[in-house]
Amino acid sequence: MSRKFKALVVGDAMIRGAAFEASAQQILGPRLSGLEAGEWESDAGKLQARRLAVEKQGPEIEIVDPVIETNGRDAELLAGLFVPVSSKVMDAMPKLRIAGVARAGVENVNVKAATERGILVFNVMGRNAEAVSDFAVGLMLAECRNIARSHAGIKNGEWRKKFVNSEWTPELKGKTVGLVGFGFIGSLVAQKLSGFGVKLLVHDTWIDPAVITAAGGTPVDKETLFRESDFVSLHARLLPGGAKLVGPAEFAMMKPTAYLINTARAGLVDEAALVAALKSNRIAGAGLDVHSSEPILPGSPILDLDNVTLTSHIAGTTREALTRSPDLLFTDIAKLFTGGAPNGIANPEVLQDPRFTAWLAEVKS
Repeated sequence: MSRKFKALVVGDAMIRGAAFEASAQQILGPRLSGLEAGEWESDAGKLQARRLAVEKQGPEIEIVDPVIETNGRDAELLAGLFVPVSSKVMDAMPKLRIAGVARAGVENVNVKAATERGILVFNVMGRNAEAVSDFAVGLMLAECRNIARSHAGIKNGEWRKKFVNSEWTPELKGKTVGLVGFGFIGSLVAQKLSGFGVKLLVHDTWIDPAVITAAGGTPVDKETLFRESDFVSLHARLLPGGAKLVGPAEFAMMKPTAYLINTARAGLVDEAALVAALKSNRIAGAGLDVHSSEPILPGSPILDLDNVTLTSHIAGTTREALTRSPDLLFTDIAKLFTGGAPNGIANPEVLQDPRFTAWLAEVKS
């Protein structure tokens, strides 16, 4: 006879605790002995700053939220979006066996500490892939065709016809697009660009080259991609130790008519090198949805450039991406209890941990 267990869900300004609560109740309800819900950061402006700090420095910089202190002692499952799941949170939740975040990244979870404690960490791969891939293609067009700059000019009483790239404003047809990363998002960008008649180069050391070829791309090394691409679009995770994927060497390789598009992580790009490349017209332009400081600090040199399109980290924020995320998370977790194979486990070694297997045997049907 399986036993029930208690869950705690912690929302924020992007996905509220009530949304997590309704989803958990619908999908896991019969297995739960109790379900508590709360909020980590309900102010949208403060959330942006706090989540960015956690992504840069890890969850240990945050204190244990009062909602966890109050309701987490007996909870065996913790779920949320950006709530920091630090070793301190795990200490405050001695019965915790599953920690789930309804996002692709696990920067807000101390996965190492969770693994050491036999806690299984879930994430949701591809939950905003449609949204971000749409946006990446949109940024390519907005930047190279001066869409945002023309709009801003009209709003300011200026009928602009002259831009930095006026002599070589491109069409996408026949151009080479280099995708760095070919996971959920990168592969969708490739699919959506197929109708534009572009040539696709892909650099991803984790993906079977046959998969890239089958999708219409050509697997290449990083240097070839940066040398030959008219557009370089980043869809990779952060590198270990904070190493930069794109720096002075990469900008030196790029064509002077090429564009850099980043909807992934600001930390992938050496910002000073990017500003220098744009200011000197070493590259034609850039489209950026992610930034080293959010909001961008007043006086940042990137604000003075006329060959960059800047957006406020909104690529993944669509109604569909947000509303589907808790359901995707809890549906994946539910597979544990019915003999299925979950898709989004960040530390699969825990599946062999005796502490976790004993717990799962108790609650599994």
